[in-house]
Amino acid sequence: MTRLTKNNLSSKIMKTKMHLYFSKAVFFVFILSCFVGFSQQNISGTISDEEGVPLPGVNVVIKGTNNGTSTDFDGNYSISADQDDNLIFSFVGFLDQEVKVGTSTNINVSLQLGSSELDEVVITGYGTSKKRDLTGAIAQIKTETIQRANPVQAAASLQGQIAGVVVTKTAGKPGDAFDINIRGLNNFDNEKTRPLVVVDGILGANLNDINPVDIETIDVLKDASSTAVYGARGANGVVIITTKKGSSGKPSVSYNGYYGQKTQAHMPNMMSSRQFYDLYKDEERFGRGFTAQELYNVENDITTDWLDLVSQEAIQQNHTISVSGGSDSTTYNFSAGKQLEEGLVTGNDYTRLSLNAGVESQVSDKMKVGFTAYLTENERNWGSHEAVRSAMRARPTATPFFDDIVNANKRDTNFGPVGPYAFYMGINDSQVINPLVEIHPDNYQRQNRSNSLIANVYLEYEITPGLKFKTSYSGYNNNIREGEYRGTFTKSRKGSRSPIASTNQFKTSNYTIDNTLTYQAEFGKHSINATALASIFEEYNEQIGLAVEDLPYKSLWHSLGTGATVTNYGSNLEEYSIASYMGRINYGFNDKYLLTLTGRYDGASQLAEGNKWAFFPSAAIGWRLSEESFIQDLGAFNNLKLRLSYGEVGNNASINPYATQANIFQT
Repeated sequence: MTRLTKNNLSSKIMKTKMHLYFSKAVFFVFILSCFVGFSQQNISGTISDEEGVPLPGVNVVIKGTNNGTSTDFDGNYSISADQDDNLIFSFVGFLDQEVKVGTSTNINVSLQLGSSELDEVVITGYGTSKKRDLTGAIAQIKTETIQRANPVQAAASLQGQIAGVVVTKTAGKPGDAFDINIRGLNNFDNEKTRPLVVVDGILGANLNDINPVDIETIDVLKDASSTAVYGARGANGVVIITTKKGSSGKPSVSYNGYYGQKTQAHMPNMMSSRQFYDLYKDEERFGRGFTAQELYNVENDITTDWLDLVSQEAIQQNHTISVSGGSDSTTYNFSAGKQLEEGLVTGNDYTRLSLNAGVESQVSDKMKVGFTAYLTENERNWGSHEAVRSAMRARPTATPFFDDIVNANKRDTNFGPVGPYAFYMGINDSQVINPLVEIHPDNYQRQNRSNSLIANVYLEYEITPGLKFKTSYSGYNNNIREGEYRGTFTKSRKGSRSPIASTNQFKTSNYTIDNTLTYQAEFGKHSINATALASIFEEYNEQIGLAVEDLPYKSLWHSLGTGATVTNYGSNLEEYSIASYMGRINYGFNDKYLLTLTGRYDGASQLAEGNKWAFFPSAAIGWRLSEESFIQDLGAFNNLKLRLSYGEVGNNASINPYATQANIFQT
């Protein structure tokens, strides 16, 4: 039986060339693996604590890679590594240790107890805090975790990493966004459950625009006591992105990249032409009938695998180059990246280009200035929604290419070839058209292009020791253009209607001005960290759309003025603003007892007169039980904390800017 697929449409010459290329590639990989095998050696050893007690479950990783292992119940491990590699040993409650392999084949390590994890700094919104001092529910993932996942989009790196955070993809096409739900109920209206995204202090940015390689940390604020600092926008949780910054030292150039392929996992086993004919040959029962062309295909065992013809092995790759460095007073970081993701259906792909820049300078003993800028350009090609549907419905007895039709019926000859393809495929079925026609770029295209800029300029001045003032101006600008073209030979136009096209353009622009005072001090057993904020936020959204039909020639969505009929048009403009005042006090006593008080006063233009302002308070207490002697005597906990919190937050995201000014239209 002959089954028409992409593979057997290739020429024998190409197959021969590929066979030669493959043979050479296998030989090269074999030779290379021999050299690699000789350069690596097996390293083994035992990991214990300071008292010599073996530690099971210690992570042993080759630095800069995802290659690693863990110790067994007796603290033993074994791993293959090069002499130039460094091994990193890490375990919860102990300090990480790094050892160079060198010529040693047996490396035993004694890990020291430490509180490095508890001393790590997390972003709390308009400030930072050590993990040990947190009273709210805040979780953090670092760049190492993100790099191990190699996600296409930043939101994907949160999947399965943080308790209470559910991350789902809205659809399966390349570039489709992810929905993040933080301790909330699922809702058909995503605006009601979507968290606030903050990128380098800039509110309202699109998380999917950020290259995951450029991210240093992602902090997620989950409960009301921690999100109250964002007041009217904190009800759905907050995701805070901090991009990578430079550090003092010589310029450092790094490259991060990966390449992979995706294939269909479980495709249905479709009928052969003979099986299809045997099932439906009873014309009186099914009313289908078969053309002479179909009978020819059945008699000659020619079967068309339509799903294979419209699908492809999809490439996924990311390449990022970064340069960082600086002096004792000034640091910088620059990066450029490209992301490419193809879909499993031909015509679907996603491309993202990104540029990241950050400079910070200590201009005097008391003053520090800096800026960050993030530029992104995205392009998504959706391809036809009808292609797979038609491929599932098309008869295996049908013929893809017009020139291959031996006995063309009237329907085929009336339409003739569409490119090289047969529109009705030599069959008596006007409900299904050739899927290859549907995905042909001259017949159908749908594209989304966008560019965005995130920028922040700030100045920080130390008034007195412990007291700092910071002012910042940040902005976000996003432009989107969507276009769709449906040619005559698409499912909706049925081969007899003229082409249609449409375009929609969206523009979002906002800015934020923050003025912040922070005070941090310790007095004996007492510690205090206070923050005061005055902020203004304004956003502008504009949309315009146009759809036409009866286009005289194929111009996609670029010459809509040539369309004879306008089928739809419209435009829209929305503006709103929020003014805010916020205060927060973190108090600690004896490194055991913690208290956080927060209050934010927001005024939103969306709300009605007399109800524009609201106050959002929160309070949280913490008791570090692990610092009490009666807990330490148990020897079971290195960090045990009891927390209790209360907070009130709002959600203005789903409120139309002019909802309180609605009119009753007269007819």
